[in-house]
Amino acid sequence: MSLVTGEEPGAREAESILERLAATALDDDYYVQHDTPPSSLSRVLTGVVAALFGLLLTVAAVQTRNDRPATEAERDALVENIQLRQDLVDGKQESAERLREEIADLQAASVDDNPGTTALKIAAAALPVEGPGIVLQVQSSEDEDQPAGRLTDTDVQLVVNGLWLAGAEAVAVNGHRLTATSAIRSAGEAITVNFRSVTEPIVISAIGDDETLLNQWEQGPSGRYLQERGEAAGIEYRVQRSDDVELAAAPEARLSVSAEPLRRSTS
Repeated sequence: MSLVTGEEPGAREAESILERLAATALDDDYYVQHDTPPSSLSRVLTGVVAALFGLLLTVAAVQTRNDRPATEAERDALVENIQLRQDLVDGKQESAERLREEIADLQAASVDDNPGTTALKIAAAALPVEGPGIVLQVQSSEDEDQPAGRLTDTDVQLVVNGLWLAGAEAVAVNGHRLTATSAIRSAGEAITVNFRSVTEPIVISAIGDDETLLNQWEQGPSGRYLQERGEAAGIEYRVQRSDDVELAAAPEARLSVSAEPLRRSTS
């Protein structure tokens, strides 16, 4: 049976090793005091090293001072180059602006205001117009239980096409002037003209000889269609002649069309 003591043998050995390492951590020469002063050779070498270090600092300072004019000259050259290029860009921009003004003047001069060009501008909705015509107001049936009584984009399309067929010179729907690129569509339950929603009652204005325009429209397929819609589904509408119908010009964005001519196949 072994005896139990206060410390284990392994712990005592570890402490002994640590004590020896601590005692021998420094070399013995560290504890030896040297009373001999440095030799003259050491002092000379120290002076030479200090002199060389000072010489290097002096050379670096002189070199930096000599290189400064060249650096400043390069910087000035870069600034001058940037300014020249900026002046070149400004000159080209001024030339482009001047050319745009010349193009606008040539375009304006190429199309003089005469009866022929004025009629074309009116047909293209590029000019506001006013004169006699008719105003047609149409809206859905008040009977909510009548599904067919809701006004649709097809109804508006047929009325507008009927007015053109009757001889209208210009047409607008709720103030939106119609052009060759206008679209009357439905978006959900809403009707859109030129991609903008219009609310009921929808007012369709047309310029032309008011008496002829009204008679031609009522006797045409568009007038008969709307009359049948009113009798069958309760669509409400009314038409009245006017001596002063005013229509604004279409937005310039709607007058610009990008198109390419069709090319015939060579095969």
